[in-house]
Amino acid sequence: MVNILFTLLKETFLSLIAKVAFRAVLERFSTRLVIYGLEKLKVYSTNEVVDETVQDVINQLKGKGLKVVEDLGE
Repeated sequence: MVNILFTLLKETFLSLIAKVAFRAVLERFSTRLVIYGLEKLKVYSTNEVVDETVQDVINQLKGKGLKVVEDLGE
């Protein structure tokens, strides 16, 4: 989680310098949060989310061409 926040700060700073669209920074941040939440939910024993469901969602995000998903790995 700290890594996600550090990356958000880094990309926000870069958006100010390199003229990266802030909307892209927010999209990357929200994608990281969704994947982080899904991975955390997957390890809880009280949920009804199957591991394959989480992996399907991540694969669908990869299919959209989101580079941040590919960078996060599996």
